[in-house]
Amino acid sequence: MNPFYDFLNKKNQYCFNNSWDIDAPIGLIWDELINYKQWPFWCDGLERIEQLDEFDHLQIGNNIRSTWKGLLPYSITFDSAIKDFMRYSFLSFTVTGDLRGEGLCSLLPSQNNTTVNFIWKVSPTQLWIKMSSPFARTIFIENHNYIMEQIISGFTRMIVQKISSRAPTDI
Repeated sequence: MNPFYDFLNKKNQYCFNNSWDIDAPIGLIWDELINYKQWPFWCDGLERIEQLDEFDHLQIGNNIRSTWKGLLPYSITFDSAIKDFMRYSFLSFTVTGDLRGEGLCSLLPSQNNTTVNFIWKVSPTQLWIKMSSPFARTIFIENHNYIMEQIISGFTRMIVQKISSRAPTDI
């Protein structure tokens, strides 16, 4: 193999592991996560999302296209195909487009909350990102972390609002 391409491929593999606790039951968390049509209402970094086949909520075999933007002056568009799915537990998917790789979102209930863990193993496909990575890797990672912070804070805020609106009123 060409040493340059070997170097470029090694510098372009990203593995992220984000985890957060949300004070809400696993059923509510799961139902909101798979309701992709609502993502734009709580996710600031999501510029566009569209279904690529017929479905209402995510399940095995579904395909969606999404465009994301962080702090950097570009957007990334990729298609996600749901490859495995266990209700109230996890879903895994592959991505193609501006990114290539896979992701896993798992949920773990505890007594008073739900832990959401998101593992993302991807490589960019755009040549300019690949060529920049040896020098800008830290900036790309910070951009990913910024997008994840937006996702986590928006999702948590939306869940808190849903729980508040369900609270029984005093009689």
